[in-house]
Amino acid sequence: MNLLEPWVLLRLVAGVVATALFLRAAQTASRVLRHWDVAGASEGQLALERQLDLSRTYVRVAAVVQVGALLLSIMAADRLSRGVRGAMCGWGVFSANPWGFRAITTSAAVALVAGVVAQVFSFDARVRTFALARPLAWATLAVAPLSAIDLAIQGQFLLDLDLTVVSSCCSVQVDALGAATDDGFAAGPRVLVSWAAALSVLLALGLALWARSTPSRVRVTAAGVASLVALPLAIGASMLEVAPHAFETPHHACPFCLFKPEVLALGYPLFGAMLLAAIRGGGAAVCALLARGADVHAAFGAFARRSLSFGAAAWGVAALVAAAPVVRYLVLSHGAPLFP
Repeated sequence: MNLLEPWVLLRLVAGVVATALFLRAAQTASRVLRHWDVAGASEGQLALERQLDLSRTYVRVAAVVQVGALLLSIMAADRLSRGVRGAMCGWGVFSANPWGFRAITTSAAVALVAGVVAQVFSFDARVRTFALARPLAWATLAVAPLSAIDLAIQGQFLLDLDLTVVSSCCSVQVDALGAATDDGFAAGPRVLVSWAAALSVLLALGLALWARSTPSRVRVTAAGVASLVALPLAIGASMLEVAPHAFETPHHACPFCLFKPEVLALGYPLFGAMLLAAIRGGGAAVCALLARGADVHAAFGAFARRSLSFGAAAWGVAALVAAAPVVRYLVLSHGAPLFP
């Protein structure tokens, strides 16, 4: 039974905790939308305000757990790959049944949304009034079912995972895709995606620093959108450019192999920095859209500067980690290109 596997159990427990916290916060959010009256001073309103403070804590803790659940998904797949025949890395585990890649994609998307929502709650903590009570309630009601969906898909994948099956490793599916034609990774998408990723990351970093100097709503929104756009392009470049250089094999474009100790597990700082940059940038952009009214706008400047500084630093770390295998290969090969 898969529940006896420690990593499977840990991942499911993390999902249950995150979903339970979000659903508990959603109960308060529904009451806020139905009964909130900031001008009132009744006992009901005062009790609702206290419940809202507690709900904020639930959401922020749940968001951290949700992001941690994504990390557990990756670590669980890596550990389980050692017991699944034919699976050399997480790719083989996720491809072992039809729910695998749906599960990891959903976890990544929900972790990003939860992180952005947590940023909005962090911004609300700086606002002296309850001006953001209703927007926060809507955000809580939106993220709670997403967390439940993620838990359901993860449960379907992990509990249906047959650990006795013979799976296919990335060398069978991913490497063969790039080697199948001269117009594969080396000649076509790799070049396009790599340049697009480099330019988008530079743009996101530059806009973050520009908006940080004078954090107007338009500038911060532009910087946040740029970070969200750069994220999928950066992930694609990590597969098509970084992974082949890390393993010194032109067609080895597996993202999960980057979590292996053979390459110093650079996937953790690489993808972690990307996710953090997108969360900080996306959160700042959403807060910019909500920064209406004197009380909210007064807290916006300092929050935006802090978020954009973290976001820019995270993109810088991601760029350095991504460049390291490429530079290392060029040095060792005396400038010889990896791709023919």
